Amino acid sequence: MNSVEFVELEQLQPDILVHAVLRVVDITILTETLYSYRGQKQRKIMVTVEQAQGQHCVLVLWGRGAAWYPQLQRKKHYIWEFKYLFVQRNCILENLELHTTPWSSCECLFDDDIRAITFKAKFQNNMPSFVKMSDLATHLEDKCSGVILIKALILELVFPITAAQKVVLNAHSSLKSIFSSLPNIIYTGCAKCGLELETDENKIYKQCFSCLPCTMKKIYYRPALMTIVDGIYKVRIHVESKLIEKILLNISPDQLKRIIGPSSEITYGMVAADLFHSLLSGGGTPCVMKVQSLFVLDENSYPLQQDFSLLDFYLDSVKHANCALP
Repeated sequence: MNSVEFVELEQLQPDILVHAVLRVVDITILTETLYSYRGQKQRKIMVTVEQAQGQHCVLVLWGRGAAWYPQLQRKKHYIWEFKYLFVQRNCILENLELHTTPWSSCECLFDDDIRAITFKAKFQNNMPSFVKMSDLATHLEDKCSGVILIKALILELVFPITAAQKVVLNAHSSLKSIFSSLPNIIYTGCAKCGLELETDENKIYKQCFSCLPCTMKKIYYRPALMTIVDGIYKVRIHVESKLIEKILLNISPDQLKRIIGPSSEITYGMVAADLFHSLLSGGGTPCVMKVQSLFVLDENSYPLQQDFSLLDFYLDSVKHANCALP
């Protein structure tokens, strides 16, 4: 066990134990695939991970490893360190997979961790220099995971708040209703990991125990689901908090109540509402978006799942028609 080494995905060999630092891309629960663990039926959980962008590998969570699901889902797209994974060949798809073992462990790495810094340096060095412009029709037909640039209209933004509550912004939303919705699309979270903090009966924020001794708080935009349309094709794209801020021309969520200048009555919240309204008003100018796509296919190339995440956003669709990756 002491001889287990950290590996890169492109160097995997079957039937050995490995450690790996990986970015979690997506998680799929296969409802039709059940197995027995400690006398109970469990569903097979498949985690899509990557090192170099677009070069995906599957990590299968078995047994007690399935208990990782909530934290992996909450911190999707973060960098994780996994230990004592078993490399196994999938005989149907003819590729190598990572499987958890009874000794497996996982740890989410924060941005200032030297392991995360090293990973990001290597990750960006492996990214292609250019991303070609594509369209939804071609990409959905090809069913190839990767990074693309597409030009599309934004139809809707949905901000989930709780399981039963969400904020929906679209062409039917008035400027006034968008402005009044702004307090609901921000939240107070842990300054280190971004986890939304609950309050006690005295309205005092509880601590994020995972990040102690750090007790600092920060205001974030809520992640959203963005519906875009290109021709007759529509897809929903996951948009993280940082990109909501970029869409709003980098207006920080903690500045929404501030006025834009000493002699002005206009607040940054009014500007943010106007930006949302302009993007969603219908008949607007298409935006160029850099999108990470993930297709999980069965042995017949039928998509079990397709998932899209926004990586970057450009208002100037002409200037960025063939953008170099930063």
